[in-house]
Amino acid sequence: MARAGLDVGELLLKLVSRETGEISKVDYTPQKPEFNYDSVIGETYLERRSPESQGVSSAFFTDIIRKLSENKESNTHKLMFLRHGYVIAECAFEPYSMDVWHVSYSMCKSIVGMAIGILVDEGVLRLDEKLSDIFSSRMSPFGFLRKNVTVKHLLIMSSGVDFSEAGAISGNDWRKGFLEASFKFDPGTQFEYNSMNSYMLSAIVTEKTGKSLYEFVNERIFAPMGIYRTFWESCPQSITKAGWGLFIRIEDMAKLGQLYLQKGKWEGKQIVPEEWVNESISWQIETGKEDNGHYGYQLWINDDRPGSYAYNGMLGQNVFIYPDIDMVVVTNAGNSDIFQTSKMATIIREGMKNIEVSDSELAPNDGALNELKAICKHVSGRNADFPVIVNGGWKTRNISMTTGRTRKRTVSFADRRTDFKTSVYSYNVRNENQLIINWLSKLDGKTYDLDVKCYGIMPLMMQIVHNNFTDGMYKIGFRLWDNNSFYIDIYEGMEIYSLRCGFGGKRYVSKINMHGEIYEVSLVSFCKTDEYNRLVIRNEINFIEEACLRTFNICFIDNPADRDDGQGTFIHPSIPSEIEVRLLETPGTDMLIETMKSMAPEAFNGLQGKIFGKLFKGGIKEVFEQAVIGTIQPVIHGTLSLPEYKEIKLEDDSDNNKISDELGETETKDNEK
Repeated sequence: MARAGLDVGELLLKLVSRETGEISKVDYTPQKPEFNYDSVIGETYLERRSPESQGVSSAFFTDIIRKLSENKESNTHKLMFLRHGYVIAECAFEPYSMDVWHVSYSMCKSIVGMAIGILVDEGVLRLDEKLSDIFSSRMSPFGFLRKNVTVKHLLIMSSGVDFSEAGAISGNDWRKGFLEASFKFDPGTQFEYNSMNSYMLSAIVTEKTGKSLYEFVNERIFAPMGIYRTFWESCPQSITKAGWGLFIRIEDMAKLGQLYLQKGKWEGKQIVPEEWVNESISWQIETGKEDNGHYGYQLWINDDRPGSYAYNGMLGQNVFIYPDIDMVVVTNAGNSDIFQTSKMATIIREGMKNIEVSDSELAPNDGALNELKAICKHVSGRNADFPVIVNGGWKTRNISMTTGRTRKRTVSFADRRTDFKTSVYSYNVRNENQLIINWLSKLDGKTYDLDVKCYGIMPLMMQIVHNNFTDGMYKIGFRLWDNNSFYIDIYEGMEIYSLRCGFGGKRYVSKINMHGEIYEVSLVSFCKTDEYNRLVIRNEINFIEEACLRTFNICFIDNPADRDDGQGTFIHPSIPSEIEVRLLETPGTDMLIETMKSMAPEAFNGLQGKIFGKLFKGGIKEVFEQAVIGTIQPVIHGTLSLPEYKEIKLEDDSDNNKISDELGETETKDNEK
């Protein structure tokens, strides 16, 4: 039983048992800086050209973007296409921006491979060099004295070391954990994807050069290519994480793809040795995966087109490279993608298999080009006249809504942002914003105390990846700002996160400070009523540097004295005494559970089950998974903070008695329902 697996099990138990704060065994130190929107001296940009000028029809990209927009599972954030080194199509889906860096996850492993290639070419390192020799001063009588793990084994994910991603939360010394771990199989005999192989390559760079991998890459790869606005996390011992942790702009990701397409040369300078590039993109080992059957040096060999390959990071961070047609396709997303198999990846890969290209320039097609520009503008949310395509596409659908007391109205709408705004939160077209403003004015300055104080504004996926765990939300407040927006105040630990919300799809950007790390969020709110005609505010919080989305559904449990005028206009003489908050995160529950299980399968099986079997009678795995679901999708209740509630009751005791009687009647009716 691996020690790391037990540590993961312990962490998961802390999460489901509602512990907060520094619950990880890895010391937390804030690292991530605030993104710099200003260009840096020396930063370069790729040249833009029309698709037709590079032998591709604009209609092809319009079709791809439309398909991605219509598919609710793709959750694409950014998209960029290159041919002959020129950007010929690009778009960011609302609320994301092309110029802001984005988490890359395992896509950055391919950059690690580039760094190793430079050291090998310079004679600093050999592929057959053993880790027991490189780290001889750090070796113990255990571990690699029994196995001959080489640099190449790390590169092709065949080390066999039983110290995987779970080790990243098992303690501060990851290097020691890897060197002293047991083995699942003999090195070189089979493929097993393991981010700690990449981490050890980073440790090798530090051992050989005295610099961190990030410092080395900045000096030897990024700076010569005009790449400056990046950030790469390190472990507690200041070794670059390597297998994950890099924040990088999509255009710089595209440059790195183009670099390999040009055999390692950039603007006449050989950045990565050509021989290494050729070896890296050659079949090195079979993966056993149907869609990606072979692996090179820290990159995937695809069969989409002859000679194609990819830098791949989970949740949709990809650089697809197609040498036979001289093209690069880059994506940022927040979907369920693990190994380029998501709906988004499938749409793009199938499209690239069937793309028609010409070696010569096509005749200009202003109509097709303008349509491409239009759809790119629309998905970005920058054109109110041609609404943004949202999940669901263009087809007309019907939805049922409760209006008034018990009547239902069917509303027909096209799945475009403007129509969605109107149909979801407003059932009376007469000045719908004013109705919500009137209602929210009752909540201005009011706060609600939460009954559970262990969940945070940051999605659980981000907390685990960045080792930055919540101190727990304990209160939510509301403030009306103007006729177009209001604030939701999230009280979490020592911080108050004031998030500005717009009405009817209007977005506002806020910044939150999570224990010294600054994250930028974009928040959009929609209002509707549930089956009991209670007001629900749906708040979607996009972490625009990340792959994750946090959703707050806040339901206001109104006093029965609240009535409507029969036309959908709410009249609220009193303030709701309770709220119900439902938290969701995207990627969804299934994705996160599978990720947790892949981090440490032993946390759900074997000795772990025996240890905790006395605590959970029956199936430990099933009980634990249900607890994880409750942790990822919690339901929290809040009550109006006591000072405000007392003030309301003192206004008119007779009215409050009446309200109390009606509350009892409503509760009985709801129970009957």
